Amino acid sequence: MAGVFEHIQFQRETIIRNRRGNPFPQKKFEGNNLEHANLLKSQLDESKTKFKEEIPGYDDRLLLKLKVKPGFDGAGFESILGFQFISQENDEVILLFATENALSEFEKRLATFGSTGVATRKDLIEASRSIDLWNPDDRKGDILKREGIPSTEVFLLDVELWPIELQSEREKMLSSFKSWAESSSLNILDSVANSYITITRIKCNKDNYQMLFNHRDVRVVDIPPKYSLEYSLLQTDLTTLNSPTVLTDNATKVAILDSGLMAGHPLIKGAVGDSRSYIDTNPMDSTGHGTAVAGIATYGNIQGSIATNSFTPHAWILSGRILDDNNDYSESFIENQIEKAVREFHSEYQCKIFNLSIGDERRPYRGGRANSLPTLLDSLAHELDVLFIVSAGNLRKLQILHNLNSGKKYPKYLLENSEILEPSNAINVLTVGGITRNDNSRFATRYKSDPAYQSIAHVDSVSPFSRTGPGLVNCIKPDLVAFAGNLGIDVRSRSILEHGLGELSLNKDFAGGNIFSEHWGTSFAAPYITHLAARTFSAINEKSILLVRNLLVSNAKIDVLNFNNSLNEEEKTRLAGYGKVDEEFLYRSSEDVVILYTSDKIQNDKNHFYEIPLPTEYFAGKRKREITITLSYFSAVRNTRVNYKATRMFFKFIKNTSLNNVVTMFDKETPKDAYKNIPEYATNRNKSAEARGYGTVQSSTWTIKQPKQESKFFIVVTRNDHSWGEKFSKQDEEYALTIILRDREQEEPRLYTRILNTIKQRVRGRS
Repeated sequence: MAGVFEHIQFQRETIIRNRRGNPFPQKKFEGNNLEHANLLKSQLDESKTKFKEEIPGYDDRLLLKLKVKPGFDGAGFESILGFQFISQENDEVILLFATENALSEFEKRLATFGSTGVATRKDLIEASRSIDLWNPDDRKGDILKREGIPSTEVFLLDVELWPIELQSEREKMLSSFKSWAESSSLNILDSVANSYITITRIKCNKDNYQMLFNHRDVRVVDIPPKYSLEYSLLQTDLTTLNSPTVLTDNATKVAILDSGLMAGHPLIKGAVGDSRSYIDTNPMDSTGHGTAVAGIATYGNIQGSIATNSFTPHAWILSGRILDDNNDYSESFIENQIEKAVREFHSEYQCKIFNLSIGDERRPYRGGRANSLPTLLDSLAHELDVLFIVSAGNLRKLQILHNLNSGKKYPKYLLENSEILEPSNAINVLTVGGITRNDNSRFATRYKSDPAYQSIAHVDSVSPFSRTGPGLVNCIKPDLVAFAGNLGIDVRSRSILEHGLGELSLNKDFAGGNIFSEHWGTSFAAPYITHLAARTFSAINEKSILLVRNLLVSNAKIDVLNFNNSLNEEEKTRLAGYGKVDEEFLYRSSEDVVILYTSDKIQNDKNHFYEIPLPTEYFAGKRKREITITLSYFSAVRNTRVNYKATRMFFKFIKNTSLNNVVTMFDKETPKDAYKNIPEYATNRNKSAEARGYGTVQSSTWTIKQPKQESKFFIVVTRNDHSWGEKFSKQDEEYALTIILRDREQEEPRLYTRILNTIKQRVRGRS
């Protein structure tokens, strides 16, 4: 039965060694002109043949899909008369309309390039990696790929055609498509056509929908949005709800530093431990922001609590008001207010978790040094051993609308000009971005046959307003994502839609009868992680805030999110960090998913060694197994230094036959010629050592497939401070390390029991 065992504490090996360096060589590749030209020519010929099998578009041009080198501007192909640039679907894929004359000219240039290496605009040929057609798989939308065709006999599909800027051509394309659809017994219910989008909503059935995937003018086919926040939930009557359960005195305390709190709200008044103001006004919430944040921190998924009529608070709320009636900072330094609140709540209540759903719109982080507020948070975290959970910030609706009206597409526009806001760029905090729970606005629910009301993002996608990393010293930001709401757009009027797409929380104006309200923004994603942090702190035996931070990240998954196919792994990380927290094994292990943890302290220029206690049965058979390793620590910082963080810690995952070999490899006393390079085991690894290594929380997952029986796996934790940082760092810096072992394909999983036995045998052996 899943989730019934305590996580297992394990120990490092007693050997400690001084660290050594580790250079990494790089390889360079150059193509062959003739081979490259012949490859493109053969692919072009094949595309011409396949094109004859497609359903024709509004004219007879060929639609080409070119894979090009990353970052190449595909519009350059328009220098060849007869090529029309249509779309850049991602960093490596462009779409072109091409006449016969254009193709003939391109073939001539290919022949010249192949024989001489020289051709007019040879950069177009060199940049091209492959040539193909836009195929049926490309035309499947994200939801359709994930959920498949509806099971009903008749269903609706949204069919987007290619974006054509010239109105006369666009009208010709739409008219041609409508005529074809009618002759094919496809019922077009409505359509929208402008310079930004051409889309139709079609009623079809299991016999005729397949044709859509072979029509040249079809860009994407997908299922219309359907998930929405139920309006009736906002009107829930308090008398129909059960009373919240009573908190125990020893429940975890979390501090909400925000706009104050309506402490008399009937669903939170029993969980308020203290409410103070650190500005020149009372601690009551005049904007509703702080009350909504506190509600989510207390209950987590409030929509789920209403559905089950079960309200179970999981933390005592300490409210510190630091924002005024405009959700803004007062004239005094907010740094002083935050520091005073943190030190008071930490000293008087031993509070270790602080929620900051704030951000300075004037200061998106675009590189460079840290300003005062992130530096303060990083310093307090290191000094007091406290965890700050900070919202990534939001892009304004007007900015989103401007991006869409300018032809920029979601989610690409988030990667161009939507950097995280200070102080969420701090390295010792957990920064939280937003993802979507719903994709159907109230208008879309009301007018089901009208395709004009579109959600910007699908369910489980990055929120259209969420901001992107990286953070200070290029660390991964946001660290995590949680539900923050969605936005829609009326593609006729080009206006933003909100209602039905937000997150539910507590309403400060509950006295008027509405105890719940709808909210949008990463401000309401951060308190969900705060909620999980409080529950984790309560569940674990070792009361280490670094371990809490570690467990949240190690249980995060990015592959459960719905990403556009146009994104590469680096872009996904910038948008969502390590991903969405999977709560199933956050608090407890099971027989097939086991979490090992340790907390330790390490001195500068030292290595710590761990052998992962894998039972022999773990390697039996051809099953797929996963190992996730996460390291978390706090570093002293100085914004007067370009390196910013004083302490650098990192880990390496090593495959070898013995501990002695690994110790020798990393020992400073071993001659460098013996081990010039110590590569990490990189097979089927989702994040490289370099990508994760900038941050003070670092995680990677390996998929292991039937290694040799004699193989063993080790973790080496290394500390290496900057010389200037020695006087600011602690002699013994603490860290937390976790290992998650997954083996979910065994018929009778006994991984937990076997690991416990392996650890006991090692302890006896050491004794």
